[in-house]
Amino acid sequence: MTLSTTADAAVPAGQLRLWQGTGDNLIDRMIHFRLIRDPVDTQLFFLFGRAATPMPHFHAQVVQLGPDSCVFNADYLPRLDPIDHPDYFTEVFAPLTKPYWKAINDKQSACALAPGNPNIAAYLSPWHIGCGRPTNRAEFEHAAPLIDDFLSHYLDLAGRIVYSGPSPDQMRERNRRHLELFFDDSLDPRAWKGVYSVIGEPVGRKIKEIFKTELRI
Repeated sequence: MTLSTTADAAVPAGQLRLWQGTGDNLIDRMIHFRLIRDPVDTQLFFLFGRAATPMPHFHAQVVQLGPDSCVFNADYLPRLDPIDHPDYFTEVFAPLTKPYWKAINDKQSACALAPGNPNIAAYLSPWHIGCGRPTNRAEFEHAAPLIDDFLSHYLDLAGRIVYSGPSPDQMRERNRRHLELFFDDSLDPRAWKGVYSVIGEPVGRKIKEIFKTELRI
């Protein structure tokens, strides 16, 4: 989907690309969403696990604010809750502890100082890495290999996760409710108002539906 500004349809504003998973792996879809509003360049990347399974979702974001200024983050969206399913968190998240600690070990680094938005953090995991204030390219390049570790572990899980959780119907319903809340305007109103101001609310809401819609039923 090629995007343009509401002010002038001839002015490009980014694009959305969607891929459908195939084969026996547990990935439902992959999405790359780029929104350009000079000088800000926002890129969102999602890998969504199949809705009827416990496969988590992977989320990464980079917002380029200038030639040497950006904010970034990466995390998983858990598919179950730690109180009822602690062994799920051991299986899925324990391998992320080492890259997480590497990311935040330097107390002066942007990752260690990142202020979390508690509204959004409730839908993510405690292994979240990123920065909430503008930092520079050097900080991002320091964190990039650790984000790669998150992604590599995710792709490994897609081929072998064995956790036996609730029924497929229960997993699908929980996923529907989770994504409805995660992509609701009220969770991050500033971000979504920014999207709507560039490409218009109808197009923005269409993109949100693509984010939420499973492809491999």
